[in-house]
Amino acid sequence: MAEKKISVMIPTYNCAHLLQKTIESVLDQDLGEELMQIEVIDDCSSDNPEQIVKDFGKGRVRFFRQEKNVRHVKNFQTAIQRAEGEIIHLLHGDDYVLPGFYEAMLKMYADHPEIKACFSRNYSVNGAGDIIHSSSLMQETNGVLKDFFSLEVTDQFIQTPSITVKKEVYQTIGTFNPTLSWTEDWEMWARIAKHYPMGYITAPLACYRVHDTSSTSQKKITGENVLDLIRLKKILMNHCDTNELREKCKNSLNRIIFEFAIKNYVAASKVDKALTRKHLIMLIKYAPNFKSKVYHVLIYIRMFLFYKS
Repeated sequence: MAEKKISVMIPTYNCAHLLQKTIESVLDQDLGEELMQIEVIDDCSSDNPEQIVKDFGKGRVRFFRQEKNVRHVKNFQTAIQRAEGEIIHLLHGDDYVLPGFYEAMLKMYADHPEIKACFSRNYSVNGAGDIIHSSSLMQETNGVLKDFFSLEVTDQFIQTPSITVKKEVYQTIGTFNPTLSWTEDWEMWARIAKHYPMGYITAPLACYRVHDTSSTSQKKITGENVLDLIRLKKILMNHCDTNELREKCKNSLNRIIFEFAIKNYVAASKVDKALTRKHLIMLIKYAPNFKSKVYHVLIYIRMFLFYKS
């Protein structure tokens, strides 16, 4: 059997109430069974995503369920292993694509055969699908990005639903880093950018959903997002080939760590004093200047004196 052109692999875990939108956004652009594989990879959810696939998949969407919960990185790896297409699109079960996504992607690979991955701009949306943010414009026209690696090691410019990757890339440089719990996608895209040319589409054609039950929101309270950013910083710095780029990467990640520590502090202050103190320690450690460090030390002392419980 000839290899399919593209595999749309939909990893999901306990977001069945959003999965219908994800599936329908793909089926609206269905290229046909000969060209496109569509499959939901369920990480042993408790909310019955298989029923959503049966009800809304129109017989076109396959379903695979893990025997036990393997967590999201291994679920992504399973999705990649099961992909039959030349090009792989990992589309989280709570995200979705906009009209023209797959047509634009295939055109980019045809027009620029040197690229091994391609991404579009994206929207961040809330649980209701309202746009809350648009990703920045990387360049004015569709085409191949120049020196994108030096940018991607300083910030996350790609959200997973917006990128497609040639299967050969994963086969050559490996898949997602299992030591990361939240930033594995950022590291993956940086690694690809280091080794291969990447294409870029200026139109926002994918939607990344941010909602209260997402893993991103949950990691804000516990602080796992900051701990994983610290792990990521070390890995990205090792990817850099020059001292100048390593320093640029370190300074940028330290800034991002501080910004997330502030968000964590605010979120935790509403629910857990012990976690609030933990986040304050991170604010002190990664404060960008002496004045900021002193300010947060004073807050910590005040908490210790007046809120010991």
